[in-house]
Parts: sequence; C-alpha cells; structure tokens
Amino acid sequence: PNLALLCCNLCQCSKLRANSIFATSEPNHVELCLQSAADHLVAAHDALGQRDTDRVTWDMVSQELAATFLVLGVRRRQSLLGGGTTPLLHNTLRLSPGQERSIVKPMEKALQIYEDSGNAHQAAAAHYQLALFFARVWTCQRDETKTRDKLSAAFAHYNAAYAYFQHAPPGNESTFVLLCLDLANLYAAVSGEECLSKALDRCLGSVDSFGVEAVEAAQQRQPQPTDWFEKMVTLAKTVEERVLKLIVSLVKLEKTRNTSAARFKDVYRVALTAKMSMNIDQKKDTHIDQVRKYHNCLDEIK
Repeated sequence: PNLALLCCNLCQCSKLRANSIFATSEPNHVELCLQSAADHLVAAHDALGQRDTDRVTWDMVSQELAATFLVLGVRRRQSLLGGGTTPLLHNTLRLSPGQERSIVKPMEKALQIYEDSGNAHQAAAAHYQLALFFARVWTCQRDETKTRDKLSAAFAHYNAAYAYFQHAPPGNESTFVLLCLDLANLYAAVSGEECLSKALDRCLGSVDSFGVEAVEAAQQRQPQPTDWFEKMVTLAKTVEERVLKLIVSLVKLEKTRNTSAARFKDVYRVALTAKMSMNIDQKKDTHIDQVRKYHNCLDEIK
C-alpha cells in the first residue's frame, strides 16, 4: 500500500507539471505530463496487485486513473481537432488511425473503469466525451463503411449518456440540455424527416430541465443561484430557437410530399403562438421569470 501511495504522489507531481506555469517549449507538454500521471497510477495498481489487498486505496487509485485517462483523451481531442462540436468537412483534416486511437483508447479505459466501479455518473460523462469525438469525425472518413461505423458509435455513446442524464439527480440540468442539443444536431446532420423528427424530440425532451421542480431544486441548493439561472436562460433560448428551425425544416419536407397531411404545419402554428405569448422583457423580467416563460413556451410546443 505504501508503494501505491508513493505512486499516487508522483502522479500528482506529474499533474502539477502539466499546469501552465510549468509549461515548457516541449511539444505536447500537457499530454506528456498527463500520460506520465496515468503511468504512475497504473504502477500503483500493479503495486497493490488486486483490490482485496487494500480496497480503499485500490478504489481511490481507480477513480483517479479513470479521471486522468478521460482528461488525457479530451485534451488530445482538443489538440488534434480544436474546440467546438462542428463536424469536420474536409478530408485534409482526417486523423490517422494512430491519432484516433490516442484519443479513443484513454477515454475507453476511463469508461471501463467507471463501469466496473459502478460510477454511473462518470461513465455517462465518458460516453458523452466519446460521442463528441465520433460526432466530429464521422463526416470525413475514407469510405462508407468507416463513415457508418463512426456515426453509429456517436449515436451509441450519445444515447448511453442520454439514458443516464435524463434521470440524473438535480444539478445536472445544464449538462442534459447541452447533451440534448448535441444529439439533436447529430440527428439533423444526417437529414431526412425521421432524423429531423428525432432531433425535435430530443430538443423537446429537455423541457423539464427548465420546469418548476428544477428551479426549486436550484434554489434549495443555493438561495440565489444566479449562475444557474443565467446559464439556463441562455440554454432555453438556444433550445427554443433550435426547435423553431427544426419545425420549419419539417414543414418544408412535408410540403415536398404533396400530401394532405399537415402535422408539422399545425405544430408550427402552435410554436409561433407560444413564442409570441412569451413576451419576455429583458429589463423587467428576472431570470426566474425568463426560465418560466421559456419552459411554458417549450411545454406548449411539446
């Protein structure tokens, strides 16, 4: 156990070196430090041999190792693909198989550790990060098979994360809304009425995150949760705008079919009426008022 703890301390030293104040001109300085930290934690596990040797220390090392792997994967993704969630559209930006593995492998290791330890929340977070990666690279693969595989992986990881955060404890509302928007964007990118309908369903699936129970839970956690309300107002506005755009796209597709069905045309009328009835006054309405109005609007559309 003492050797394992020493390895944990060396891990923390490596993480400190990754801090910007210790940055060097060495390429990939942060990634190298994080990989070193992970190596020390693997050595800690090796020193313990098995969980029964010291369960508390083993579990502590496992959670730290998973977190390190996940951060390493995210860091490499950002380094190789840049920020944002927009899919890559040019083949010149395609990653080599080795580069893809350098991102996916540590994230999958983190996911495995979280699942083995029963940490459902962090496992869902790992699924989300993997989904963000595959959702960016599926559009610039070498062939149709690779494209289909990456797209399927993106949906699989998104849906796994969605399954958890849909019923997650209070405090995860903003993460769930962002997840819904990202998943909706992926469905919309595939195009077609079925996918656009699923994109709309995912956006509207976030409605309860702005509801009375979510607001009351936020107020219980903190008497004046200003940051929470500011963030949720911004997200609600984004969801409302995205919902309207998706409905408009579905109305256009509906027209091209030349049928008497006008389901989405009716939904569009409801959406416009709900939007006009919001009547948000940026000067007079508090953040609570704005969240409530957006919730009522989206709930009416739903």
